[in-house]
Amino acid sequence: MSESIRPPVSEAEREILQVLWDQGPGTVREVQDRLAADWQRSTVITLLQRLETKGYVDSDKSGHAFVFRAIVSRDELVHQKMRELADDFCGGRAAPLLLSFAQRQRFSAEEVAELRQLIDGLAAKADQRAGKAKDQPRGDA
Repeated sequence: MSESIRPPVSEAEREILQVLWDQGPGTVREVQDRLAADWQRSTVITLLQRLETKGYVDSDKSGHAFVFRAIVSRDELVHQKMRELADDFCGGRAAPLLLSFAQRQRFSAEEVAELRQLIDGLAAKADQRAGKAKDQPRGDA
């Protein structure tokens, strides 16, 4: 199975995280005001508390109003979701998942160049690892 991960987040919890990622830490009132839809204060409080319990959000309780901030980055959550998809659909292997996504996604020329650079870097690392493994003495001498 994959490395230890946090409990999944709901769509509503993701919306709260999105506000914290995009606009930074805030009190319940500030987070509520930043949300696009009309959210009840009690709902925002509940979701922030759930996110804190799950380990996605932390709060500073030193002032009059608690200030909440995301402690998990957007990239970390994306990685977690990708890991879950790989586990669920590809036997834990990331390559089939990425290939499936890449074959059906439209990329700009700039994005293709970024992907090519990333792949070249990954290939160089794999070559280095293979070279080091080849240079290490074997135990059957």
